Amino acid sequence: MYFYYQHIETPLGRMTAIVNDHALLSLSFTDSKDYDTAWAKFEHLGTLTQILTHPIIHQIANELEAYFHGTCQQFKTPVDYVIGTPFQQSVWHALKQLGYGEQVTYSTIATAIGKPKSVRAVASAIGLNPLSIIVPCHRVLRKDGRLGGFNSGIHRKKYLLTLEGGRWHE
Repeated sequence: MYFYYQHIETPLGRMTAIVNDHALLSLSFTDSKDYDTAWAKFEHLGTLTQILTHPIIHQIANELEAYFHGTCQQFKTPVDYVIGTPFQQSVWHALKQLGYGEQVTYSTIATAIGKPKSVRAVASAIGLNPLSIIVPCHRVLRKDGRLGGFNSGIHRKKYLLTLEGGRWHE
């Protein structure tokens, strides 16, 4: 299996986009907690090749630029989950359904996937989300309205929520 990657500069730092011929598979900040682990998963599955241009990467780069300028509220780049367990993928799929600026709790996502008692497992799956921003894990808050964790740094979660008009408790 062949994967292609390219770095994308954003207002929040450098991200790496990994694609195949059909979809965006990963979009991660290069300094996120699980960046190396996710990279290793792709290397285990196939060959990673840096590429200068790719239509899917071009599309997501343009959508990200528009998102950060406040003119894109829905990403249209096709995505696919080639890593992650079926449970993790169900969590990521539920996150992908969230609307722009919509904030939910971890327990809301657990209920949405039919596993209301699996809040901790849901939180863990959210922390391993391979598609930062596109699969909006930043929109998930703790039950008390506090931020909770964020694999790419709380400063980024605050920025993204503020960009989308969100509110939370400190």
